[in-house]
Amino acid sequence: MIKTRKAELKDSKVIFEWRNDELTRKMSHTKNIVEWEEHRAWFTSSLKNKNRLLLLCENNLKKIAVIRFDINSTRALVSINLSPEMRGRGVSKQCLSESIKKFKNDFPQVVALDAVINPENTASQKVFKSLGFVNVRDHASKLYFECLIF
Repeated sequence: MIKTRKAELKDSKVIFEWRNDELTRKMSHTKNIVEWEEHRAWFTSSLKNKNRLLLLCENNLKKIAVIRFDINSTRALVSINLSPEMRGRGVSKQCLSESIKKFKNDFPQVVALDAVINPENTASQKVFKSLGFVNVRDHASKLYFECLIF
């Protein structure tokens, strides 16, 4: 059973490792390798940021994915980074779904979610579409999706 919880400082190292995975970087908007000090500063700042929520998905204490929500008034940008060892196991949809439920509970003022996905990231597109996200525009080699979450 997949559970979600707020990310904690102790999760920083594993999320750093996921972020620098080769396929993760290929599918990411920023393709460069992130240095540890840069990641640590970003992660610490993210945990303190009231307009950002980092959720960790786990199954029997095994870390599966991190989901980030960046809040801007009544909308939030959502992204998912799956553990490389969990790819192809069909857990992304449930992680994202459970995270959205938790997010809606904690941030009821947000009525719409946005996602920006690279065109070559067909797996991510499929997961977001399966949860009701609709491609609303394509621009500058990125696909823009949105979903209303009343």
